[in-house]
Amino acid sequence: MIIVDDEPKLRLGLQTLIPWRDLGFEVIGTAAGGHEALRIFEETIPDVLLVDIRMPGMDGLELLQEIRQGGWSSHVIILSGYADFEYARQALQLGVEAYLLKPVNKEELSASLQKIHEQLSNVQKKSLLQKTNTPEWILYSLLTGNSASEDSILGEWSDSFEASWKTFQILLIGFSGSHQEESEQIHNFKDVLSRTYASDRQGIVLYFAPYIVLLLGDPPVGELGWSELHKNLQLLSGELRFEMDVAIGQPVRSLDEIIHSFRTARSLLERSFFYDRGRMLTEETPETYQKEIVQTSVLSLSNKEEEAFRLHYLVDVGHASAISSFLNEIALQQAANQADEKEIRDRFFYLANETVRKIHSRVWSLSGYPGEPAQFLAEVYHSRYIRDLVDRISVVMERLARCADYNSKDNEMKRLLDYIDRHYGDNLRLEMLAVLFNYSSSYLGQLFKSYTGEYFNAYLDRIRIQKAKELLAQDMKVYEVAERVGYSNVNYFYTKFKKLEGESPSFYQKKE
Repeated sequence: MIIVDDEPKLRLGLQTLIPWRDLGFEVIGTAAGGHEALRIFEETIPDVLLVDIRMPGMDGLELLQEIRQGGWSSHVIILSGYADFEYARQALQLGVEAYLLKPVNKEELSASLQKIHEQLSNVQKKSLLQKTNTPEWILYSLLTGNSASEDSILGEWSDSFEASWKTFQILLIGFSGSHQEESEQIHNFKDVLSRTYASDRQGIVLYFAPYIVLLLGDPPVGELGWSELHKNLQLLSGELRFEMDVAIGQPVRSLDEIIHSFRTARSLLERSFFYDRGRMLTEETPETYQKEIVQTSVLSLSNKEEEAFRLHYLVDVGHASAISSFLNEIALQQAANQADEKEIRDRFFYLANETVRKIHSRVWSLSGYPGEPAQFLAEVYHSRYIRDLVDRISVVMERLARCADYNSKDNEMKRLLDYIDRHYGDNLRLEMLAVLFNYSSSYLGQLFKSYTGEYFNAYLDRIRIQKAKELLAQDMKVYEVAERVGYSNVNYFYTKFKKLEGESPSFYQKKE
């Protein structure tokens, strides 16, 4: 049961007013409007929908039209605060079970629910009679735990299929890259597998949304046997326009343990993002980036802002050769921190977006990428595997880096000074720049002093104040200039300006 009403008090009241469990129902969700209800339908199709007819946005009748056009056959009870004949007529045309007026009468609603429950029970019994005793239905019962008696279901298995199997193993096929309109292809693929494996009694094939389940009796032995099976599956899937992931659960000795093999395979598929493309997944398959302890010397950056700063720097100064190893270090660190798939996607999307946002449009056009930055960022976020995610960013970032106005013979100090000259308004710190050059901050400080004759902070202040003078001459407000050149504290800006120029920013601006 799903309850849809824009009044929070009524939604809560309906959940507590009606003895749902006594009537054989469970409220699995509530929604404040039609659009929210449709999002629930995308994940779970309820048996019954209890919906208000008048709601802002998509009303109850519009919701019902969407449901019927989508082919969903859920039973519907309409609630309305108006005894309007036209509403009732339209509702009845869309196949509602009852049209009840507010305030809700408990007995009247309960009677409608009892009638619907009886109809659902009759349909379920008829379906069971049609499906019982087939190997597919028995397998489905074992996987869902819906078998009324374990002993009887195992007995039916022995009578209906191959009783000589001594070992059982679940192979799951997932299609995380597929779309709703491609479901027909998946079912066709399932039929091909059935003709291949079930017809000669090698296994049982079942579509157990969103997976295809292949139960193997006496499964292959050794790595070579599984490799051959994997190749066969790939050949049979030739007509599919999208990729599939394959995972194997552990072998079990009895039918009542099949659920454990299934759960193992399912957990592997749910983590397919962390494995290399095209691998048959087992409990022994190594993840792309092992979740091992990473030494702090491998990656000393601690947050995504510093990582984004470094990636942009590598691109901006043309260090193409360092980009791939840098991104792989981040992925390794994320694995060590046990970050989940969403966290990793969000982190790498942030890094790519920050870099693309800061580079000049000319550099992007020179990179030769066949599309706009938005297309690249979408491809980054929807990469199916972590290796693809890292590699896709690496390739594009390296292209951008090679378009920078540098060559490999440029002096590192020249690069550093040019970077400071172009990014003086950022929160530049010697410690952060030292990470980019793989130096200690003290050693880089010595190099900097030797090359420029100034300490880093003194040099940065001089550059900033010089830029500030140019902006003040353009009649910008003092606090705006301070922020533009990298001083968040305007009083600190006053102090630095007066120290270097011998007069306040305001006096300098008036003089100019």
